[in-house]
Amino acid sequence: MLSPAARPKATRRDPAPATGRRETAIRLGTTLAAAAMSGGLAGLVIGGVLGRLAMRLLAVTSPAGAQGRVTDDLAIVGRISLTGTLGLALFTTLVGVIGGLVYVWVRRVLPTSRAGRVLLFGVFTGSIGGALFVHDYPSFDYTVLAPAWLAIVLFVALPLTYGLVVSLLVEVLDAPTGLLRRAPKSVVLGAGAVVMLPTLPFTGPVILTAFAVALVPRLRRMWFSDLVTLAGSALFALLVLWGLYGLGVDIESIATNRPSTAPFNP
Repeated sequence: MLSPAARPKATRRDPAPATGRRETAIRLGTTLAAAAMSGGLAGLVIGGVLGRLAMRLLAVTSPAGAQGRVTDDLAIVGRISLTGTLGLALFTTLVGVIGGLVYVWVRRVLPTSRAGRVLLFGVFTGSIGGALFVHDYPSFDYTVLAPAWLAIVLFVALPLTYGLVVSLLVEVLDAPTGLLRRAPKSVVLGAGAVVMLPTLPFTGPVILTAFAVALVPRLRRMWFSDLVTLAGSALFALLVLWGLYGLGVDIESIATNRPSTAPFNP
């Protein structure tokens, strides 16, 4: 949860901080603010703007028979509305905020290098997001919209790019010399709270747990224990493999024009 710079890189452990509780809470609040703002911005640009452009591209490349029909996500092919665009932008921004906070949690078990963390989180979001966005045959989005390979590439590339961008933004903004570390704390914490507020029904318990772990020495030692490292690494790997499995199953279904019967398909 805290910046990787705050712990020895070789062991991924973080001994009890030398600073007081107030300083620790402010530092964690700054990290969460960086994650929320980075996630919201990445969600808006990649999901809202680039996602809308991807939909438009598929509408243009699809046959005339697809125009005016309803997609799996209840959008109308070939029609762009202000309401739909704003709704998409709002949704992807909020989901982006949640994704940014997810990064703060999972980087606990990611590589010690910045490049490794960014790359692996991109693989994580690309595999899970791709498995969720790509549907098996006879999904409208991947059978009527054409070409199917373009739809698959676009809707795997979007979550993958989101993961790369949001993780890099968090790393840069939350670095010891990053912009948010140097900005007035009241401004950073206030902005972060405003951005996170709409997501609190989903993220509230996780945020409270993060502060508990940061401020209670016993919980902090447990969080940075070898057991948590091993369990977290295993869970992260399993989620990536699950996403890749689901994505592979859906692609095979689309390629063979047969509905998937594979179990546990995300």
